[in-house]
Amino acid sequence: MSKKPIEQRVAEAIVKHSWRAGQAWSETEPQTEEERAENLLKDREHGAYIVAGDPNGWSMGGAAATIYTEPRGTKGDCEVPLDTYSDGFDVSCKASAELGDHYIEFVNGGVAAVFPS
Repeated sequence: MSKKPIEQRVAEAIVKHSWRAGQAWSETEPQTEEERAENLLKDREHGAYIVAGDPNGWSMGGAAATIYTEPRGTKGDCEVPLDTYSDGFDVSCKASAELGDHYIEFVNGGVAAVFPS
């Protein structure tokens, strides 16, 4: 098992399986997976897209990490980690397989939670 924080592992697994997750809106050229994962973890005006734990109680406190899937639309924003209206479910399944010891489950159209397997 990796010693990286779960939110970082989740971001890396998602960008590996989505060519657009985390791509900064301000960049005209494709960014690397590392850059896109960092974009998803960056604390911006309304917080990061992927955070440790369950700070807002969406999973009733049982999540190892929370993934916010609605765009913020603020300066410095990027593509959402999981697009619930496109390939988000497929990406979440592939990222879950990549994680191995955790899985991603959608709570609703705007939030997904990461649980231990």
